[in-house]
Amino acid sequence: MRGLRSTFILLVVLLGLLGYIYFVEMKKPAPSEQAAQRQKVFSVEAGTIEEVEVKAASGERTVLRKSGGAWAITEPLAAKADEGEASGLTSNLASLEIQRVVDEQPTDLAQYGLVKPRVEVAFKKAGQAAVERLLLGDKNATGGENYAKLAGAARVFLISSYLESSFDKGTFALRDKAVLAFQRDKIDALEIVTADGRIAFSKPGDRWTMTSPEPVRVDATQVEGTVGRLQTLAMKSIAAPDAPEADLATYGSL
Repeated sequence: MRGLRSTFILLVVLLGLLGYIYFVEMKKPAPSEQAAQRQKVFSVEAGTIEEVEVKAASGERTVLRKSGGAWAITEPLAAKADEGEASGLTSNLASLEIQRVVDEQPTDLAQYGLVKPRVEVAFKKAGQAAVERLLLGDKNATGGENYAKLAGAARVFLISSYLESSFDKGTFALRDKAVLAFQRDKIDALEIVTADGRIAFSKPGDRWTMTSPEPVRVDATQVEGTVGRLQTLAMKSIAAPDAPEADLATYGSL
């Protein structure tokens, strides 16, 4: 009797598992179907966006505008923008998806960190007068998603949290950080001045030679390597945006 009873219990458990699999798991949409059901936050193509405004968590506000196919920062200063960063902003705005709607008519935005949003991203499409603005609040309990809403709309929804770092950009992060801009194949002279003296190189044809302190053949690979490093030289930060020439000695520039 005991063995029969155990068998009966196991049979009931098995039937319960089979029922769960059929009625719950089998009814779940496939991952591809779930992705297809997700709603885009904005109806926009990345290439049609011509202005982006970012208010970072630090409080910095930066405005970028596209003209002639190139991005430039217009506020708080005028500077060339980092094309990769600008492209990342527009691509993420165009592909942004709602992971889940939290509340259609929230009565307390404070619980989502949306009374004073940490990050704001706004954009305008070509020929569009109105601005569309995304507000980002706190992360949810799992930390995998951020609460978000659109300015002027009530609905609170979740977006993937990894996107916060792609939108939370200060002015320096969004500007072009190249120190020098030149076409490498046009370079035919190079001069290096140090405290120990001056060295100059010339490339009248396809071969580098040293012209100072004396004309000799040189290792072309080393010279080309120096030119390459100058071309990829990037700012790490800005010590003084408008340092007077008289103060350059402070930075070891004189």
